[in-house]
Order: sequence, then C-alpha cells, then structure tokens
Amino acid sequence: MKLLTAACVGVALLVSMPLSISAKQSDPIPESGLVWNLGVHSNALEALEAGICGGTLFLAGGSNPETWNPVIGVTGYTGYMASYFLRSLISRYPTTGEVHGELAESWEVSDDGLTITFSLRRGIIWSDGEAFTADDVLFTYNDLLLNDDVASGARELLRLPSGGFPVITKLDDFTIRVTVGEAFRPLLDAFTLPILPRHRLWKSVHKLNPTVPVGTFNSAWSVATPVSELVGLGPFLIEEYVPGQAIRLKRNPDYYHYDQTGTQLPYLDEIMIRLGVSGDLAKLRFINGEIDMIETDSGEMPLLKRWEARKGFTVVLGDVDYETKFLSLNLDTKDENLRGLFRELAFRRAVSHSIDRQRYVEAQHSGLGYPLWSPISVASPFYAGREGFGGPITEENAVVYDYDLELAAKLLDECGVFDLDGDGVREFEDGSKVQFALSYGVRGLESIALMLADDLEKIGVEADLRYVRFNTLVSDILEGTVIEGVLIASAGGDDPHAEVNMYGSTGSLHFWHYSASEGDQYEHEARIDELYRLGASTFDMNEAFEYYKELQILFATEDLGLIFTAAPLYMCAVYDYIGNGQLCGLASAIYGGDIAEFLYIRDW
Repeated sequence: MKLLTAACVGVALLVSMPLSISAKQSDPIPESGLVWNLGVHSNALEALEAGICGGTLFLAGGSNPETWNPVIGVTGYTGYMASYFLRSLISRYPTTGEVHGELAESWEVSDDGLTITFSLRRGIIWSDGEAFTADDVLFTYNDLLLNDDVASGARELLRLPSGGFPVITKLDDFTIRVTVGEAFRPLLDAFTLPILPRHRLWKSVHKLNPTVPVGTFNSAWSVATPVSELVGLGPFLIEEYVPGQAIRLKRNPDYYHYDQTGTQLPYLDEIMIRLGVSGDLAKLRFINGEIDMIETDSGEMPLLKRWEARKGFTVVLGDVDYETKFLSLNLDTKDENLRGLFRELAFRRAVSHSIDRQRYVEAQHSGLGYPLWSPISVASPFYAGREGFGGPITEENAVVYDYDLELAAKLLDECGVFDLDGDGVREFEDGSKVQFALSYGVRGLESIALMLADDLEKIGVEADLRYVRFNTLVSDILEGTVIEGVLIASAGGDDPHAEVNMYGSTGSLHFWHYSASEGDQYEHEARIDELYRLGASTFDMNEAFEYYKELQILFATEDLGLIFTAAPLYMCAVYDYIGNGQLCGLASAIYGGDIAEFLYIRDW
C-alpha cells in the first residue's frame, strides 16, 4: 500500500471516526455548498459510496498541455485539465449525463424557450480568495467567447441559426439573464463551458484594457505562465508543472462540493499526472503499480485480463466510446498534384473502400468495437443508423463503405492515376508517384497508421508515415496548408451541434478544407451548414434527428473529408484500492475533475 498524506480539511472530522452523520461533529455545510448524495437509491450517483480523505492518485499523461486556457485551447487535453481547476454554470452527472446546477444553483427557462435566468451560488471564492460573482460569467461570455479579438472556437457553439448570438445580461451580482430572438435548442448546453476569473484576466483583453494590443488574451495562461498565477474554483488546483515530466494537482481547500456526511470534496489530497507516459509504457507502469488508473481501448483486454487477479485491479469495459478515429486528406495542401487528387470525391471514396474496417475491429480492438462511417458517434441518440431520435440501432440509413479493392481501383482509374511503370505505385500525369505524408501525433495511433498504409499500398497509393509531436501536429493542422494527410481522433457527444466548429464549413477546425470559409465552398458544404442551423432551431428532437440524419448521409456521400476507420468499446483499468474507481469506465468523463472528486484511497 502506498504511503499517503494528510487528511481532508474543512468540515470533515478525523478519518478515524466512522463516516456517518451521527458520528461526525461537523460544521454546517455552507450556503453555497453543493451536496452529493452518494449511494442513495434512485439518485444519479447511487452507484458511488462516501469515501475517506487523503492520499495521492497517480495517472499517466501523454504530451505536454498546449495551454491552460480553455477559451482558446483546441484539444481535448485542454478541456481535460480545465475540468480539474475550473467550473461551469451547469454540468452533467458523469454517470447519467443529466444536467445539474454547478456554479448556477438553479435556472428558469421561459415558456417559449427564448430566455434563461440563472441564479448563481453565493459564497463561492476563487483560490486567491476573491468572490465569484456574475461579473465572472459576463466576462467569460461577453468579453471572451463573444469577442472577435479572442481566438475561441467555442464561439460557434453560441451562434444562433440566423447568425447572431445570445444577449447575456447581469440582473444583480448573482443573477444572469440570457435571451435569444429565435428558437435555439442547444442554448442550455452552451453554459457548460468553464468560467474564468475576471479579476485576474481582464487586463489582457484589449476590449477592456486598450493599452494592450488586440489578441493579447490569446497568450494568457499559456504553459509558460507560472502556475502560481492560475486561479480556480474546481476540486483541484495546479500546484506544479514540469514539462515532459509531471503535473501535480493539489486539492482546493475552498471547494464548495460536499458528500452527504458533510465531508468536503475532493477526498484525495493530490493527483500526480506523469507526462510522456502513454501506450505500452503506460500499460507497463500500470501493471507495475506505478500508476493507479489508465484508460485504454478494448484491444488491450487480453493483456490486462491476464494480470487482473494477480495484481489486484479491475478491468472496466464501457459500452460505446464517443471518440471517432479518422484519416483526413487536406484539400488545401500545398502540393498541386495532391491538392487536385484529394479534391476528387472519387479518390476519397476509393480510399474509404480500401479500408478493411472489420479487420481493424478484430486486430486492433479484439473484436470489441465497431466500424465507423458517420461524423456523429454511434453512442449519440442522433446517430443516423437509428430509426428515430434515441431509437434502437438498425443501420437502416448507414452509408457503409464495404471493403472492395476492385471498386477502389476503378475509382482511382477515373481519377486518371495509373501504375505506368509496374512498380505497384500509381503515378500522376507528370510521372511523379501518388504518395503523401500521413502524419499522426499520438503513439497509440501508430498501429492504425501502419494498417492504413498497408491498405493504401494495395490500391497503389503510398503513405509516408510521420510521427509528429502532438502539439506541433495541432499547430500544423491549424496553419491549414502544411498537412497532407493526418490520422487523428476527435471526442464527440450526444448533441451534433457540439461539433459544428469542425463540420461547419466556416468553423475554425474545418481543417480539411479551410478555404471553404474564404469563398471556396462546395454546394454540399452549404447544405451541411444549413442542416446545422435547422437542427439547432427546433425543440422537436425527432425533427432535429431528420436534419442530422441528412447531414450524416450527405457528409458520407458528398464530402468524405474525414474517412472514418473503427472505434473500440471504451475500457479502463483501476486498482481495487481506488474507491469509486468504476467511474473510469465512463468514456464521456475521460477522467478529469468531474470524476476525480469522488475517488478515494481505501483503507489507508
């Protein structure tokens, strides 16, 4: 058993006392407190149990973070880190996905759905002692997210069907009103974004402080910022960051969450995230007991199952992972031959037909996975392979690209590229080979990249595999013309509108065809944009489903800018001494502060 540190502070009593209300002489829970009823029947958290305080949790991390600033960050890693030290107005239960109040204690939606009034919790303080108020909410939304000077991809999540944005006003220090002039179904979800401290960051915003240049905020809270300058009000605070080595998080002594026994959360004293530890190295360190919990995919089931009983951990297999893995061909790449070929829909279809997705499921995921074709995850109730919103999966409307090398070859012939010299690689008219760089930035994708290269070789296309450090790869993608082909993954969710920044043609992450936003838009892209607007403008879920179904079919048949491969069932492994460790099996949580506050060390 690991050597553990000091116990929780706040209203919790000495951990040697039984964890029950009658045995604890605790102080009253403050007015601002959010109380979780763990283990209570018919409660969203009924599968959890009240824990004990103290200890350090060890996790594996991949690359260094790109930024601490969730407003300008573009990777899931930034959101993951923000979930530890920041909070949003509303959130979702990690176990059920249902909405609950977070910084907002409650809210009221008008009968016509055009107004939401949020009542904020009183008495919450930032980690530097300043009070949280409505000014922080207005700052985050009006001065950052809705400020054109700030490079935030999240702005598209707030864009109304007609092109405008919600009006967000302060009624008093603890009441916010949001109004829209038209139906906008995803409005409530737009307030699951993390709130930032006005008093710490306003001076870096040109709109509020004209003495700084436009865009100054885009460098705020970079990874070069001393962590002592980062303030939060989440369960943990960033205590130390050593690039390439570790991120150390400490519990926030002013966090406003409690369990029903009166114990202030989180239970853990610290979390240590070891950087540069991923893939096989992460599994090795986990099996050796150096890491307490890892997320992986179902392809690792046989290996981990062999060690499960001997080492005292549990493999938790989830249902369906929201993540999508795909190959993308850059329609704006610098190479003229490749740019012309990539813009041929027949070429992209040929590539899709060359991928043996069922082989990926068997070889990569031990048969515990599924082929991908849609930009919307199978887990979403809007997945087009369902008979209606939230209905059972029938695959009735699925656009399946069967593994068909003969058809792929015919499509390539239509593109005018042939193997003229008999060496197995097709050539362009000028004699140069049909060859492109296929970049990836996560070591865990290497085996998939190798399979893709093998599949493409069978149709006479050569993929030159290139591993690029993840943050560098992201920069290359955002630049627009550097990348030729890229293998990458994206986290999805239930509501397709959350992906509008990627699949909408003017989105800042429409990286396979950035020039669409500069007038080079295809007809089908304009229709996809319209379908996003229509899907967001109705409160009828079945009507929205029909719009999103058309969107998925249109993307798969006419765009195919992302060529999907296969996805595993989500899986994690956690040592049995981690209380509530089964939470790691929630693919939507991906660890983070939303589950870490409930984890504890048993019997320490």
